[in-house]
Amino acid sequence: MGEWGKWWSSRGKDQIIKCEYCGRNVPKHKAVEISVGMRLSRDVYEVAEHVSMSSKKAHCCISCAKHRKIVKDGVHTTEKEKRIKEKARQKREMDKVMAKVSEMKKQERSQQAKKTEKPSEDKTKKSE
Repeated sequence: MGEWGKWWSSRGKDQIIKCEYCGRNVPKHKAVEISVGMRLSRDVYEVAEHVSMSSKKAHCCISCAKHRKIVKDGVHTTEKEKRIKEKARQKREMDKVMAKVSEMKKQERSQQAKKTEKPSEDKTKKSE
């Protein structure tokens, strides 16, 4: 599948569905599947022992999905976002590595400082 709502191979006659938001008739393979249900606050879950909720799967057309930001605008956007997320993940990993390296350097410096301080303390004790 290329962009949202465009299929590259021939599919023949497909089931027609109605958009949940605007009522447009859309072929099922071009529609975006969404789950429609109600959301309750956390207070309700804390008070009630048993909460039954119903949700259903519905379909919406591409234009409504784009307007409500259910999907982004085309494949190119999602590929770009994937690259950006991957670079951000690599940067976070590199930052963690650099933090560990700096901690190790600090520990080495403190150990070297302790080694240099011990002989000087011994000399002062001998002179007394």
